[in-house]
Amino acid sequence: MKVRIKTNEDTYFLKLLLILNNIPPFNKLRPKELELYAYLLKVNHKYRNIPFAERNKLIFNYDTRIEISNKLGIKMPGVYNILSTLRRIKLLDESTLIPKYILNKVPELTFIFEDED
Repeated sequence: MKVRIKTNEDTYFLKLLLILNNIPPFNKLRPKELELYAYLLKVNHKYRNIPFAERNKLIFNYDTRIEISNKLGIKMPGVYNILSTLRRIKLLDESTLIPKYILNKVPELTFIFEDED
């Protein structure tokens, strides 16, 4: 079965996370946490050609946090609270994305369902 999902640069990662919202650890995210993490993934994708350590500095710098605040309509204390929650859920380290939870932009996503027996 194929399901086509229309998306663009701004909505790709949010739609991807909404699809994965029932799979741990993404199932622990509330709506604003999901939006903020999607935005972090979008920024990560934007800087994908920069080495990981330098990329994380760009992703978590103050200017990016202000951009997140403005784009998502969250005041700065709220941004810091959500980042703290993402750390508690273990999607983030202190100021880095955790590599195993970084979702890349792909043209196609396949699910394989297996019986739990």
